Amino acid sequence: MKYKIIEQIRKEKIRNLVPPKFFTSIPSSWPEICTVIKFKCDRNDVILSTTVLGAIHSLDPSDESKKIAFGGCFTIEAVELLRENNIQYIALSDFPWTDERYKFIKSNSR
Repeated sequence: MKYKIIEQIRKEKIRNLVPPKFFTSIPSSWPEICTVIKFKCDRNDVILSTTVLGAIHSLDPSDESKKIAFGGCFTIEAVELLRENNIQYIALSDFPWTDERYKFIKSNSR
């Protein structure tokens, strides 16, 4: 699973979709209805901008609900895309990976 989009979900049901480690990061100020984009959610999972772009293109353009992305660690480019598209995100790690650096290290570790 690269990502899963759950549209028009009630805020109180978000806890059923994401791992418990995210619970303390869910603000009570979110609107009652949200759209959730769930990426891989382990602390060591790095989400690249290409994956985020795929998710953005899969969103229903007529859905005006608040968009929230959950994931392990978003690259700098992925965060830029999320912000440009007004998608709030919650990550377990904020290590400043770039797409290029992560791909380089991953390809050399095999």
